[in-house]
This record gives sequence, C-alpha cells and structure tokens, in this order.
Amino acid sequence: MLEGRRPAPAYDAAQLRARVAAAVRERRSAAGDSLADLAARAGIGKSTLHAIESGDANPSIETLWALANALGVPFGELLDPSVPEVRVVRAGSAPAVESEQAGLQAHLLTATSRGGRTELYTLDLEAGGSREADGHTAGSMEHVLAIAGRLRVGPRRDPVELDPGDLVSFPGDVGHRYEALEPGTRALLLMEYP
Repeated sequence: MLEGRRPAPAYDAAQLRARVAAAVRERRSAAGDSLADLAARAGIGKSTLHAIESGDANPSIETLWALANALGVPFGELLDPSVPEVRVVRAGSAPAVESEQAGLQAHLLTATSRGGRTELYTLDLEAGGSREADGHTAGSMEHVLAIAGRLRVGPRRDPVELDPGDLVSFPGDVGHRYEALEPGTRALLLMEYP
C-alpha cells in the first residue's frame, strides 16, 4: 500500500487472484496456447505464468500488461468480472494492482465493451519513481485527468506536466510514462480500445 493512502481496500485479494487466474487460463486455452507459448510471448517465466493461472501469484501491473498484450486483450479483461446493469463501486473497494517500477497503484473502476472497450481507473502515484509502459493494443488511447498533486505523463518522446484539473490524451499504443512530481499525486485514467 502507498504511504499516506487509505487502509487496505475492501476487496478480497484472493478473489482478485482467482479472477485473474481464470481470465488468463480461459483466454490462453481459447487461443490454443501452451503455458510455454504464452509465457514466451509475454516475456515472463513459465513458472510465473503457472503461479498466476493457479491463483498463487499477485502479478504486478507490468506482468498483467505483458499478458494482456500477448493475449491481444484489454488489460481490464484480466481483472474485471462481468457486471450487472447497475453497479456501484464504493471508494476503496475496486480491485487494485501495483507497479514493480514505481509507486503506482491502479484501481479498475469500470469497463465497458460497447463498440470498443473502455476502462476507467484511479491512479495513486508516489513521487520519486517513473512507470515506463510499453505500447498497448494498436489503436488504443489513454486520457489522464490529474486530480491531486502534479505528474508528468504521455508518450516517452514528449510527456507533459499536469496540475489538478489538467487532462492529456495520447495514443496508448506507443511507449509512454507516468511520473509523480510531488507526494499525494492522484489521477483518473480512461483507456479506450478499438
């Protein structure tokens, strides 16, 4: 958990691991991939993938992005179960994953799949680290709205600085970065997939 943040979220970490395990297993099987095939494409160890599919691992944001890209699915499909027509997400109850590279925690708030797929996250970022992300699915877009603190975000070649209330939109299919410039930085991230 990030320092100065809320207590541990109300969601059950074991349930999240089980959801991720089932989603990865189901999509790998549907694609006809072996553990070794998917692990190689995602750039992770076969034993790591086995632990994820068994529900015995807490994969980082980086690992989940690598798996989503290797499977050709949006990131949120690995986290988000099917939802009822009316859904309330109470503060602190959304599934969360953390970055290995920087003090960043993402909470999936909602996802839709009408037309393309859209996912909405809150991001809590710690100053002093940078999250370097590879490009995601071709044609994807990211929209980041700064809520508190300051951050530098956008394509690696041309990131921009945001103050609270500032919004940046950029192609999500190119390498990009997230960097908190002061403690207590928080943002909303809207991911759009074709």
